[in-house]
Amino acid sequence: MEQKLIYLGIDWADDHHDIVITDDSAKTLGQFQIDHTPDGFAQLHANIANYQKSPADVLIAIETNRGLLVHELIRTGYTVYAINPKAVNRYKDRHVLSKAKSDMLDAQALAHLLRTDRHRFKALVPLPEDYRLLDRFCGDLRKLIDEKSRIVNQIISCLKEFYPKALELFSLNSQIFIDFLKAFPDHDTLRACKTKTFLAFIKKHRYPYPGKIEELWETIQSSTLQADTVTARAGKLRLLMLLDQLENLKIHCTHYEQEIQKILDTLPESNSIQSLPGVGDRLAPELVAALGPNGKDTHHRFHSAEEIAKLSGCVPIIKQSGKWEKVSIRHACIRSLRRTFHDWAFTSLTSSTWARAYYDYHKARNQSHFTILRNLGKKWIKILFAVWSKDTTYDEALHIQNLKARNIPWAMAL
Repeated sequence: MEQKLIYLGIDWADDHHDIVITDDSAKTLGQFQIDHTPDGFAQLHANIANYQKSPADVLIAIETNRGLLVHELIRTGYTVYAINPKAVNRYKDRHVLSKAKSDMLDAQALAHLLRTDRHRFKALVPLPEDYRLLDRFCGDLRKLIDEKSRIVNQIISCLKEFYPKALELFSLNSQIFIDFLKAFPDHDTLRACKTKTFLAFIKKHRYPYPGKIEELWETIQSSTLQADTVTARAGKLRLLMLLDQLENLKIHCTHYEQEIQKILDTLPESNSIQSLPGVGDRLAPELVAALGPNGKDTHHRFHSAEEIAKLSGCVPIIKQSGKWEKVSIRHACIRSLRRTFHDWAFTSLTSSTWARAYYDYHKARNQSHFTILRNLGKKWIKILFAVWSKDTTYDEALHIQNLKARNIPWAMAL
């Protein structure tokens, strides 16, 4: 006889998955293991069909929100819940006091957690493909930029060891900097450089500051500290290797930016979000991907600004007992989303007058830089949710007018 609802807990791994099936009676209907293969997935569907024919009545708990297994489950029509591993461990502690640990016990805990507490969790509802692709592109671009910064730092360290003069010439992240070091990778080649050769190099790269050319040449001709032969030869080889990596990363970053812009131009929410000060070409696509579509007939990822603030870690947590109370930073959040709002709060200081006034007011009262930016990020989240949900554009003058109407101290001088 078919049950009304069945609950599956899946303890996933790279090559196999442990599964427990239960129902509202808390009876274990089945437990088994499948391989991470098409045959294994087919076995899973067959075992589920023994207890429930309708995919809509199959609820599945798993400790991840991505991967081939999750894609297969959602594609089949099951209702999938991504449960934080910490929540599973806390639930398991209520029932397994001995601290015993096994993959099947974890799968069992997942199944029963869904049976008893599923009202505390949201089922996975994938955003439309364009938004998911934009989110992945933005995440990968962030990683590329971090890797590029790491390489630049290594180049600086390398040059300080044997070729410090090169650091005084051009911007470290520019193409002319890379080409100059490839053309003159050590002191010997730079010392042999003639005025005519240097001017030809500058002209070829269309150096935008002609007034500084003479100063650059004087720097090149000035005396400098010399490294020993071993350090110089090893440093030169390492420098050329790092320059190749940096150049490739810059090419791929440009490609990612182009692909991101193509997707962003097709999404209707981009206009309202791009009207916000400080978001720029880098943060606008991250915000669009994070919020998703705002159409009336589409699934909304967020229903309030508070949800976004909590998920991004912009609001603290309060621990209270009796007269004791402690406010601390929210560590349980999406780190990439926290970084996006932190960066936005920082860039808004130069493009929004009220954001600058807010920062200066609280900085004068000895609040820390990161605390102010976190609180400023929370304020931007409220504005972001408003323009996104109403499909409107941001008006700086109107917002300042509203702040003054509420007699906000730091806004009265604006």
